[in-house]
Amino acid sequence: MVLAALLTLALTPLASAQDARTSALNDVFPSVDAATFQADADQPLFLSGDLGTVATPEAFFRDHAGAFGFDAVPDVRVVRTESDDLGLTHIRVQQTVGGVPVFGAESALHLRDGRAYAWGGDLHPGAVNVRTTPALDANTSIQAAQRALGPVEYRRASGDAPLTGREAAADWAPRAELVVLPHDGDYVLTYHVRLFVEAPTPANWEVFVDATTGEVVHRFNSIHTFDPRAEADVAAWPGVPYAVPSASMMAGPTTGTGSSLYSGTVTIPTYLSGSSYYLYDTTRGPSYIRTMTGNNGTSLPGSYITDGDNNFTATAARAGVDAHYGAVATFDYYKNTHNRSSYNGNNASITSTVHHRSGYNNAFWNGSQMVYGDGDGSTFGPLVELDIAAHELSHAVTEYTGGLIYQNESGALNEAFSDIMAIMVDRNDYRVGENSYTPGTSGDALRYLDNPPAGNQPDNYADRYTGSQDNGGVHINSGIANKQAYLMIAGGTFRGVTVGAVGRSVTEKVWYRAMANYFTSSTNFAGARAGTIQAATDLYGAGSSQVASVTNAWAAVGVGSGSTGGGGGGGGGTPEWRYETLTYQSPHNYPNNYNNTQTYSKPGAQRVAMYFEQFSTENNYDFVYIKNSSGATTATYTGNKSAFWAIVDDDAISVNLVTDYSVTAYGYRVTTVAYYSDQVLLAADPNPVLGYEPEAQPSDVLPAVLAKAEVAELALGVGPNPAGATTTATISLPDAGPVSVTVIDLLGRTVATPLAGTLEAGQTPVRIDTSDLPAGVYVVVLDAAGQRLTRQVTVVR
Repeated sequence: MVLAALLTLALTPLASAQDARTSALNDVFPSVDAATFQADADQPLFLSGDLGTVATPEAFFRDHAGAFGFDAVPDVRVVRTESDDLGLTHIRVQQTVGGVPVFGAESALHLRDGRAYAWGGDLHPGAVNVRTTPALDANTSIQAAQRALGPVEYRRASGDAPLTGREAAADWAPRAELVVLPHDGDYVLTYHVRLFVEAPTPANWEVFVDATTGEVVHRFNSIHTFDPRAEADVAAWPGVPYAVPSASMMAGPTTGTGSSLYSGTVTIPTYLSGSSYYLYDTTRGPSYIRTMTGNNGTSLPGSYITDGDNNFTATAARAGVDAHYGAVATFDYYKNTHNRSSYNGNNASITSTVHHRSGYNNAFWNGSQMVYGDGDGSTFGPLVELDIAAHELSHAVTEYTGGLIYQNESGALNEAFSDIMAIMVDRNDYRVGENSYTPGTSGDALRYLDNPPAGNQPDNYADRYTGSQDNGGVHINSGIANKQAYLMIAGGTFRGVTVGAVGRSVTEKVWYRAMANYFTSSTNFAGARAGTIQAATDLYGAGSSQVASVTNAWAAVGVGSGSTGGGGGGGGGTPEWRYETLTYQSPHNYPNNYNNTQTYSKPGAQRVAMYFEQFSTENNYDFVYIKNSSGATTATYTGNKSAFWAIVDDDAISVNLVTDYSVTAYGYRVTTVAYYSDQVLLAADPNPVLGYEPEAQPSDVLPAVLAKAEVAELALGVGPNPAGATTTATISLPDAGPVSVTVIDLLGRTVATPLAGTLEAGQTPVRIDTSDLPAGVYVVVLDAAGQRLTRQVTVVR
C-alpha cells in the first residue's frame, strides 16, 4: 500500500460514505435510524429504525431486494420464529438457491407490532445463478471427506444402558448436506460433510466437498475447545463400560456434599440408587444433569461416579465434583438470570465427562456434552474449574441461539461469548482458567478479560490476527470482544475513549440478548457492535447511558465510532486523524552497534502515528522499538516489511533503532506522521484530515510482554507467533543474573535450549531456531530470578 493511495481516501471520509448509504436506504424504507455496512461495500449488515410493515418474511425481501444488493427476488426460507419477554418477534431466515442453503447466509428480521424495527445478517446477492444439481451422491462425498482426513478413529455412541432409561444415545454417524459455499469470491455447490473423530485428536470436522468434482475445497474443526493450542496425539484407550444399577433399585434425588479441587466443599444434587449415590440431578427441569468419568480413556460418556455415603471425597471423584457443581451452577445462572432452561432453552439434559484420556490439556463441548481432561500437571491441572464449565456450556448456548460459525470473526465472537459468560457465572475476577492453568505458577490465567494481551490476545481490532491458524484466530481475536465487555463492566479510558461503567448485570443482559436475538451464524465484529447496541436499546432505551457504554466500549477496541450520549466520552468535537508531511529516517545503510531514537510529539493528541514508507533490518538481530512518551515499548519490528503504520495511544511516539555488531541493512524511512484528536492542534497551520482510520502493523513481539525502558518486573514475550523458521523470545530482566530459556513440546520434552547463561538487566531478544521442529504447539520456558514464566508458540510449515 503506497501513501498516495492512502491519502486518496481522504476525498471520501468514511463517516460521509456511511451517511450517504444510510440516506439512500431511506428512499426504500420509511426511516432508517442507523445502518452498519459490509467493509468497503454498500451491502448492509444491520439496519434499525422503521423498516415498514411485514406481511411475510418472503414478501419483505421481495419488496426490498435492491436494498440488499439483489437484482432479482432473493430465495429465502424461514428457519424459526421466536417471541421474547419484551413482546418482540425475531424471525430467522436462511438464504437458498433453488432450495439449497447458502452456507452462513442467515439473517434475522425483528418485529414490533407487525412492523420491522431491525434487520441483521449476511446475505449473498452473488449467489443466484449457481448450478444446484450435484454430480456426486452424499455417500461419495462422505468417502471423499474421510480420505482427506486420513487414518482416524471415528466417534461412536456408547451402547450401554442408561441409569434411568431417559438418556438418548448421541448420533455420531457421518452426515452430508448439500450447500452452496461462498469460496474464494465465488459460489460452489458442495456437500457439507460432518465427521466426528475421537482419535488421535477429538474433532468435529466440517468438510466441504465439491459436489461436481469430489475435491475438498474447505474444512475446519468446529469442536469448541478451551485451549487454542494444537492437541498432542494421544493413544486410544479401550472404552470403560457403564456401572449401571438395576432400575428396580431406584430411590430418587438427594442432596450431597463433595470435596472439589477448586471450590472447596460444595453442596451438590445427587441421586440414590440402591446403596450408591450418583453425581446425577433430576430436580431442575431437564431429564438429568449428570457427571461421568472417562477413567483416563476415550469412551464417552464413560461410567458413573458413585459414592457410598453421599459425601464425595475420594481423590478420583474430586474432579467430578467440580464439573458437576459447575454444570449445575451454569444451568442455574442461565435459568435465574436469563430465563433460559438449559442450553437449548427447552430443558435439554446435560452430560459432563471428567478424566478424559491421560494428561489431556483441554476441555471441550463436542455438540452433545462437555468433556474435561486432567492436564499434564504442568501446563494444566484438571480443567474442571467453575469458569471453564461455564465457558464450555455457553458454547452450547451459542449453538442453539446465534449459531456462530466456528471460524474467523464469527468464531472469535463464539469464544468471546463463552469467556464473557464464564466471568458472569464465576464473578470473582476477570480471568478464565486461573486455577487450572500452570498450577505451579500463582496469579496467572489462560485469558484475561481486563487485559487480553496478558494472555497473548489483541485488545484492539487493528491488531487482530488474520492468518489461518486456530480456525482464523478464534481463540486469539476473542480478546477484542472480551475487552469490550470488560470496559462495559468496569468503565475507564482506553485508547483515548472514555467508557461509562454499567456493571456486570447490564453487560451480561446485553450480551445474552444480542446472542439470543441479533447474532446470526456469520456475525462479525461490526455486526456484533450493531447487535449489542440494539440489545441495549431494547432493554434501556436509545439515549441511555447503557447504550452509550456499549457504543464507546466498541470504539475503544477499534470497532466503530463512539457516542457522546448518556455518559460517553467527552471532547471538543468529532475526533479525527490529521496528518503532517515530515521525515524521520535512519542512515542508509545504518551502522553496526547503533542505538538512535527519534520522536514525534503532538501535545493534546489522544493517539499519534508514524508511516514507515520503507523498512529493512537484519531479521531477529536488528530491531526497531516503538515507544510512547513514558519510554514504554509498545511494539517491536524487525526484518523486511512493506509500508505500514505504527501507532501509540499517547501524544508522543518514538522510533528507536538498535543494531548488533554485524550485518547492516537499509534501515527505515518515515515520510508521514499523524495524530488523533477532537481538535486541530496547530491552529496557525491546520493539518489536513487523513480521511481514514490507519491500522497499526501487528508487533513482531506481542506488546503485552514488552519491557519498559526501566524494567520493573520479569517478563517474557515470544514473536512472531505463529512462527516459521525462527521466532524471538524477548526477555525483560529487572536485575542482572542467570537465565535459562528452553523450549518444550506438549509432552513435556525439551526440544531446544536457546539460552543458558547470564544476562544484564533490561530487555534482551533471544533468537529461537524452530526450523527443525515439526509443526505444532510448543511452550517457551524462562527460568530467572527464582521465577518461571511460560509462553506458547505455534510452529507452522
